[in-house]
Amino acid sequence: MNEVITIIGVVQAVFGMTIFLTKRPTHSSFLFLSAWFGVIAVFLGSFLLPFEVVAYFKPGIFPLLFLLGPLLYLYVSSLTVETFQLTKRDFLHFVPLVIISLHRSAVVAVPILSPADDPLFRYNKVYYFLLLVTLSTYWMFTLTRILKYRRNIPLHFSNYTRTNSLTWLIFVLSFFLFFFLADFVRYFLKIALAIEWTTFSMLPLNLTAFVFIMTFFGINQSAIYRPLPKKLPVREETGSETGNSRPALPHEEVNGLNEEIVDYLKTKKPYLNPEFNLEMMASDLGISKHKLSQLINVGQHKNFYKLINEYRIAEVKAMLINPSYGHFSVLGVAFECGFNSKSAFNRIFKEETGLTPSEYKRTS
Repeated sequence: MNEVITIIGVVQAVFGMTIFLTKRPTHSSFLFLSAWFGVIAVFLGSFLLPFEVVAYFKPGIFPLLFLLGPLLYLYVSSLTVETFQLTKRDFLHFVPLVIISLHRSAVVAVPILSPADDPLFRYNKVYYFLLLVTLSTYWMFTLTRILKYRRNIPLHFSNYTRTNSLTWLIFVLSFFLFFFLADFVRYFLKIALAIEWTTFSMLPLNLTAFVFIMTFFGINQSAIYRPLPKKLPVREETGSETGNSRPALPHEEVNGLNEEIVDYLKTKKPYLNPEFNLEMMASDLGISKHKLSQLINVGQHKNFYKLINEYRIAEVKAMLINPSYGHFSVLGVAFECGFNSKSAFNRIFKEETGLTPSEYKRTS
């Protein structure tokens, strides 16, 4: 049974790697995910070999597992960090792989699952303990990165969507922590303390399931931050430097640009597009994203998400009392005005008006 599951896992990993290497438009996140699938394919494939890898390649396959944490972390970082670029510092993530590989090359390496009473086995206990530590550490780093990003969604987007919220990835990481680490702990207890409560290994099944989930959700996960071509030259930043990294905007400029923003929203009504975001608005106005965000915060005293949804609510209120839209349901009106979620619409409408949409429509 384990062999069949392992074969399925290898095929699934190769399939996922092929999908993300050929996915267009290309994005760095696809490369990290493809590399992650490649590690899984090689590791699971080693279980199918009729010989021990260390007999022909001293480091063996085990050091590759030290890539699982870093590659998942870099995948998440490339999605959630707007200005992400791979730097020299990022190569420090691969130091454990290099150190373990060099050490296993220098000593008489034995298979990682060899009998615990083998005198050459003592190093494997250390390797496995380090693997558990690195996997747990990278899980925490990755989850922290996602949560930090989610707090900034209202600064960039007007709606929470499957693409920008990354809720599915939090689920995957939780799955990883509970099942994946549990199985590795079982292996550690077996090789370090000779404790084994089951002879059936869940590792191939867990890896296969993990690859399937990442492929299933990852296919529809496009790049979150995508630069748009500027319709107008971006105006230069002005103002004197403050204690912050951003320049302070003169009061006169804030007032002038604030009026321009209001006029743009009232006349163009870009908020009717549920995909509308800060980058689109900055492109339309010919202002840098950072400057526009600062203008909204200073001039409107709110973030981008709240600003856009206030205009959407105003549009909904106007349509609800307009006889021309009498054949629309309340939810239909909400979708026409740029909302993409019933729960989000009801919550925001109640916050803005103190009434539910149905109550407002009855009293209008």
